Amino acid sequence: MQDMSLADFKVMLVALKETAVRTIDIIGGEPTLHPDIVLFVRELLRSGFSANISTNGTNLNILEEIMSVGNGVTVGISINDHETLEQTRGLIGIHKPIVKSVFHPNRGHGLIQEILSLKPKKYYLIYRDALSRRDLRTTIPFPLFTSTVDRLFNLAEVGTVFCSGFLPDTGRYPELAQVRCPAGTTKLGILPDGSVYPCNLFFGKRKFLLGNILNDPFQEIWQHQALAYFRSTTVNSCTHVSCRHHSTCHGGCPAHSLFLKNDITAPDPRCSEIVPYLLAGQ
Repeated sequence: MQDMSLADFKVMLVALKETAVRTIDIIGGEPTLHPDIVLFVRELLRSGFSANISTNGTNLNILEEIMSVGNGVTVGISINDHETLEQTRGLIGIHKPIVKSVFHPNRGHGLIQEILSLKPKKYYLIYRDALSRRDLRTTIPFPLFTSTVDRLFNLAEVGTVFCSGFLPDTGRYPELAQVRCPAGTTKLGILPDGSVYPCNLFFGKRKFLLGNILNDPFQEIWQHQALAYFRSTTVNSCTHVSCRHHSTCHGGCPAHSLFLKNDITAPDPRCSEIVPYLLAGQ
């Protein structure tokens, strides 16, 4: 699929400007490879939006230019190894972006402590996705993720990133208390060709194609029947009732349930299928 052109990007912003959307996340691939990424960011700010850029940190000159565009731009660099840390050390020390790492219990604490010593704007550990059977062997259940982070790290220094389908962020978004997950309530995903989906994990799943932001009225996209499930109030179907999160969890990410169980209503397989890790009381 070709990258979105600057002209189409401006069309998209016009369509979104009259909506409640105020923040545009640009993810990849690698956003800094787009020849017009700096112009995209400038156009976002000029149009009254804020911008979040998720990057692997390879194009340092572009990142410095993006971060100098103005207020309203947040850059998040993914660092999962020492090589990437060394490449981005100077930029982190000077510009203080957000830094993120995918969490695993075996990840060396030395890397995390080195990142924290650079005093980024914020540091986050990301709950690992598992969208295939093979991926399930590289992740852990959500309650083990939260309990391990709580035990090992100072939560004033280290935040966590996970789908609000587990624990909705009702502090910032009270409306998430009444829905299955953020898809169609506080987020949508848009591909470079303008195709709109409930979130980026559903990209390419035709059943969940909501329309095209470049051609279709936004209200038609927003009222698509495929969003009804995500906006429903759902009782947690997970059978692990001893989990400390069970009463407040919404069942995890429905995309994971669809891809791994062929049932969007099933509890997240990262919890329901990795039974040996589910320790009572966690």
